[in-house]
Amino acid sequence: MSYKDKLPQSMYELKALSFDERARLWAKYSQHPFKRQMRSLWYYIQCDRLNLRIEHKYLIKIRKYKDNPEQCLTSATKNKYNFVPGTILTRYFKGIKHTVLVNDDGSLSYNGDKYSTLSGVATKIAGMKMSGNFFFGIKRK
Repeated sequence: MSYKDKLPQSMYELKALSFDERARLWAKYSQHPFKRQMRSLWYYIQCDRLNLRIEHKYLIKIRKYKDNPEQCLTSATKNKYNFVPGTILTRYFKGIKHTVLVNDDGSLSYNGDKYSTLSGVATKIAGMKMSGNFFFGIKRK
């Protein structure tokens, strides 16, 4: 009989175990003390049974944002260009001056239309798909 055969086969079997038995199971998966984390323990057991592991890079992100989850949301929705609202970008193309305004919500305005990326504006101006950073001469680093 292998180690995995001794694991509970259902959540009901897990709940039927004593607190000490559940704490011993928890100790195999976590260094923190067991405080009735039934769903987490069941998740670890299922992952162990199927030989699944959370990749290290995801564990790092989970630990980074566990105390402040709102920080994860702000970094995910951050304006990737880091423009201050009100910034005006200008570019001469084929002898015509083109101006783009950065709005308060991070969108870009060009000729009364709103765009979410500089590439969309550059494509509209040039008439073909083009990198917005390259078109406006913006260096990211």
